[in-house]
Amino acid sequence: MEEELEPEEQERFSYQQRLKAAVHYTVGRLCQEVAEDKEVQFSKQTIAAISEMTFRQCENFARDLEMFARHAKRSTINTEDVKLLARRSNSLHMQEVAEIKTDSLLTFLARWHKWTSQFSTGDRSGGHTREVAKRQEGAPLQQPPRRDKTRCKNFFWKTFSSCK
Repeated sequence: MEEELEPEEQERFSYQQRLKAAVHYTVGRLCQEVAEDKEVQFSKQTIAAISEMTFRQCENFARDLEMFARHAKRSTINTEDVKLLARRSNSLHMQEVAEIKTDSLLTFLARWHKWTSQFSTGDRSGGHTREVAKRQEGAPLQQPPRRDKTRCKNFFWKTFSSCK
């Protein structure tokens, strides 16, 4: 039985080393591009460290994706699992949130610009602005006086609850 596991284990180790070599090569090429662009040098130790961290993070991602699919009682990883992984990864999630906020802000600004340009042309704006100006010149709105609330005698400080 041990003889059967040993070649299988060697094959798995060989496959893992080939994957690590591919990741190391890709990280090296990316570092080379960044070095040319930013005029910075990367040492071999830095590239090796980045490669190792990238490989470990990919292993963690693969494990998480497998667990998400298994939790959903599936044997295949699909896009929903990847979305869950992206939501779980803080940096990816924050990037997605920033993109959504940017899109929302651009949509708001476009609608606001359309609305303001609609009222800045034509006779409609004159009457509208005069009406607003009249409202602003008048006395400020009066708010009703505050009622003094009587406190409940059965207020429990430890639970912040009352009898009502």
